[in-house]
Amino acid sequence: MSNVPGMMSSGSEPDARGVNVDEKKRKRMISNRESARRSRMKKQKLLEDLVTEVASLKVQIHNNTNKYEALMQKIVVLESENNALKVQQMELAQHLKNLQLMQTQMELLEFNLMNQPGRTLCDIIVDINEPPKVQSWQCHGSNQPAIMASTEMLNY
Repeated sequence: MSNVPGMMSSGSEPDARGVNVDEKKRKRMISNRESARRSRMKKQKLLEDLVTEVASLKVQIHNNTNKYEALMQKIVVLESENNALKVQQMELAQHLKNLQLMQTQMELLEFNLMNQPGRTLCDIIVDINEPPKVQSWQCHGSNQPAIMASTEMLNY
């Protein structure tokens, strides 16, 4: 016979080739099955990991939501306190302006007292509380400076 591949040269060779090809197919099938099994296991493991991660993220979201709500409540309280402090600051600023005005008036009274020897503080207060004397040649409401002093301010 001829030596062409695929042609039979003896009776036992085709059986050996067939067995050899069958053995290779069988090994390849076993290898493919094992590979598919590993792939399925890998997919299953990945799925389990993702499910675990989703559960963990849900817990984190829940915890962060609780923290967010608590922080929002604190913000509301702090904003309320801040507004109250701003009002108090404005009130204190006005009170300070009033005190500074009173101090200025007291310094003016002291200056007047110091520059008028022989006059007492009572004399100056009486002068301040008396209505101005209008001369016949003066108009009512002349441009004389008016100094106001309260008895509370003078009783330091």
